[in-house]
Amino acid sequence: MASEPQNVEPTSREGVRETIESIIVALILAFVFRAFVVEAFVIPTGSMAPTLYGAHGTIICEDCGTEFAYGLKDLNDQRKTVLVGSKARAICPNCNYANTRLKTNDQRRNPETGDRILVLKWPLDFGFDFLKPARWDVTVFKDPSDGVTNFIKRLVGLPNEVLMIVDGDLYTVPITELSGETVAELDQLRHEKFELRTGRREGRLRQVPEFVFEELDRKLSIARKTPEAQEALWFTVYDHDYPPRGGKRTQPHWEAGQGKASGWVPERRRVFFEDRSLEQDYIELRGKPIRADCAYNIHRKDARQQPPPVSDQRIRMVLTPRSSEGTLRIRLMKLRRAFWAAIGMDGLVTITESADGRSVSGSINLSKRLPPFAVGKSVEISFENVDYRLALRIAGEEVLATSADPQSSAYYGPHLAALRRPTLRLSSTPRVYGTGGAVFELTHLVIDRDVYYYHARRSRPLGSLGWAPPSRDRSGVIVAGWASPESPMLLRAHEYFMLGDNTAASKDSRLWDTWGPHLEERGEAFQLGTVPEDQLIGKAFFVYWPSPNRIDWLDWIPVIGGNVVPDAGRMRWIR
Repeated sequence: MASEPQNVEPTSREGVRETIESIIVALILAFVFRAFVVEAFVIPTGSMAPTLYGAHGTIICEDCGTEFAYGLKDLNDQRKTVLVGSKARAICPNCNYANTRLKTNDQRRNPETGDRILVLKWPLDFGFDFLKPARWDVTVFKDPSDGVTNFIKRLVGLPNEVLMIVDGDLYTVPITELSGETVAELDQLRHEKFELRTGRREGRLRQVPEFVFEELDRKLSIARKTPEAQEALWFTVYDHDYPPRGGKRTQPHWEAGQGKASGWVPERRRVFFEDRSLEQDYIELRGKPIRADCAYNIHRKDARQQPPPVSDQRIRMVLTPRSSEGTLRIRLMKLRRAFWAAIGMDGLVTITESADGRSVSGSINLSKRLPPFAVGKSVEISFENVDYRLALRIAGEEVLATSADPQSSAYYGPHLAALRRPTLRLSSTPRVYGTGGAVFELTHLVIDRDVYYYHARRSRPLGSLGWAPPSRDRSGVIVAGWASPESPMLLRAHEYFMLGDNTAASKDSRLWDTWGPHLEERGEAFQLGTVPEDQLIGKAFFVYWPSPNRIDWLDWIPVIGGNVVPDAGRMRWIR
């Protein structure tokens, strides 16, 4: 007779053991994942604003209604940072109104904490190029001054190249494209910088020989941003959907060039134009010079010094034709050069360079024929001049653009030798014209500016030992900082250069003047102003927990306070 099968149940001890083993395995996998794949970080400061927020407050402008953020001190950060007091003012980035109803620091908390981000760690040890950091990546790395604090900046300089910042833009050239004499001279200057900062010699860093600049002027090329990075680095200057209610002439406003005789009606959010056969009938943004300022910085000590003007600009709008005739023309200026985009209602679109918008032989002259624009049908228009590239987009599609090839008839590029000379940078704003019997409406009229990297004025060289580059601006004031127009930066193998998006409030590769013991022991293998490859952590790719919305009645909870509900609408990919 067959015996019946017996149910064998594990003992309670074996069940507990298996549970513990499962928990341990899960923890090990979590630690391995955190150590080698993805790790979470909190943004402590505003050096990457407005791409990423540190501890901050938000406010809706009391005048125009624009919502924006302003920086505060992270009370957990032991570095010297100015506390924002009750008398502080947050200047609206749209209408320039000085807002007073601020949530300011107290002794206990910040109104809003920094963004929480996810960082993809680079498996650099594998040696594959496609796994290495790329230019314009938002990067987390160890602070060169202590080797412990995590910093986050945008990676702009790569190994084995020479880098220089001129007129707000980044210029680079691979070392392999330079002559041996130029590379040797730049390397000797790097060696002298090492000897000066370590006290092995006295004096100051000598000037770069002219023959080096002559070769760099020929071979340096502008480092254009990727489309994803560029979109993140547009700063809105003025949005006509939020006009200032005060109506002061000192605030931004669109003003007609022909006064009361103009066919323009720009006082409302919906801008109207009807051709009155007036020559040079246009509107222009007045009351707001386009400069490299950032509303996030409300406690700058050097606020009396105006940031430089920015000529890399974009104007965008929605065009609604009310007739089948006429042309919409847009003018952008850069260093006294005038560039025009013309959008004919018959479908002819052009980009030209001239004083008056007419085609000139030998200058930029691009054209394309599109289907005629339908009366009453709205279409998005965008015209930009950025990184020495002009582009016209219609309905989200790029229809015309200049070329970076000097042999092309559509070539547009910089003259670096002229840009390096001390010259006065003029501020200009876009103009919008209507001609040829045009009748149309413009809505969602917005002006953006590009990020502008620059070296702020200082009364003495960076650092106290005299080893900073002795460069000067047009007024003779010493301009401190690595990679300035008079101090090209030679990056050796495994050296990277970092910049913050919030140029005026970012202590980055331009300004680093201290180093920690972890780098001191490397001797000449470490160059001040760079980040060694083994100090890189990874690429920031997602904001998984944006600065939380506050629930004030939960402030009594220790540590967390009222910052418990993430702003889900600001969860986003980092570009």
